[in-house]
Amino acid sequence: MRKFFIILILLLTSGCWNYQELNEYAIVTGMAVDIEDNKYKISFLIANGNKNENEQTKTSIITGHGDSIYDAIKDISLMSPKELYISHLSVVIISEELAQKGISNLIDFLLREPQSHQNFYLLITKDDNPDDVLSILSPLAEYPSQNITSNVSTSEELQAKVSDANFNLFISKFFETGFEPIMNSIIVVGNSDLGEKPDSLDKPKQDAYTKLDTISLFKGDKLVAWSNKEESIGINMVLGEITNLYFTINYKDGYFVTNSNDYKVKYDLTKDKIIINASAKGDIIEINCNIDIEDDKVIKDLEKKVEMKMKEHIESAIKLAKKYQTDIFGFGNMYYKKYPKEYNKIKSWNEEFTNIEIEVITDFKYTSKGTLEQSTINYES
Repeated sequence: MRKFFIILILLLTSGCWNYQELNEYAIVTGMAVDIEDNKYKISFLIANGNKNENEQTKTSIITGHGDSIYDAIKDISLMSPKELYISHLSVVIISEELAQKGISNLIDFLLREPQSHQNFYLLITKDDNPDDVLSILSPLAEYPSQNITSNVSTSEELQAKVSDANFNLFISKFFETGFEPIMNSIIVVGNSDLGEKPDSLDKPKQDAYTKLDTISLFKGDKLVAWSNKEESIGINMVLGEITNLYFTINYKDGYFVTNSNDYKVKYDLTKDKIIINASAKGDIIEINCNIDIEDDKVIKDLEKKVEMKMKEHIESAIKLAKKYQTDIFGFGNMYYKKYPKEYNKIKSWNEEFTNIEIEVITDFKYTSKGTLEQSTINYES
């Protein structure tokens, strides 16, 4: 019995040996990384847990500079009355300038940092300072980093132009043979100076807000290109990283909108050719043209229009990747696994990738025409 109580006491107390009061820490939820005067500029978004009158968690941004990332963080420590704690880091924002120069040092730091759980989002600013992005308040979230992560999480599910922004996925592609990584971008819309002020939350229309933009293409650790909206969708279509896909297509005297949550992609790889088979099933969710959707010929014509649009998006993404010689689709990895001897003879896969033939085959079928049998345009008032 005595031994039982001794073991019980050890179990109850052992977890508290390294315990410190939460209020002794400065909880870091967001990190901005930039280059300024050839030094690293690191900004931490810190949430102190207290709330203001608008039920927003009070936050502050502290910035440090240094010859290395660690040096810049130690500079921040000199200004913080509390010990920095980054285990709750949810988003890292990188400047375009740093991304163009290379982010291998940042990756190395984030992988080695013992407090980093590595389950945060990684984003690049587009024409904005990364610390400005972290400063924009939103009435829909307690603090800016939460607003950004919620936006990314939701958009990944609903927007085909937004890719998975998780750091672990970026790293897996970064180190994978025959695979180049991509990253989502984020911009500030409006006046960032006003968007940082708490009183902006009381206005019916925000002075500024953050918005996810298109995809950035990397070659190694360097940013080499930006995609447009159509190319971003095409990139995710090739990668198969799509939950919800929709197209607005001009037709006759107007347009129609098709939505699909059943998208699939398959690849057929030979030594000198890659075939991409992309298929989807979907619904008509909006019609703004005078058509008879009860006519099977019309439906087949609409399906062909969607297939053409799917092919256009995929081919535009492939064209962009080939232009900048970066295999963001991982075809090289497929080739390496299927033909390892031949792959090892290739001097540069990214150069080889630009010359390889890629055929795109698309297929689309409607499963529903919506709840209306006809377009409302066909109804006379």
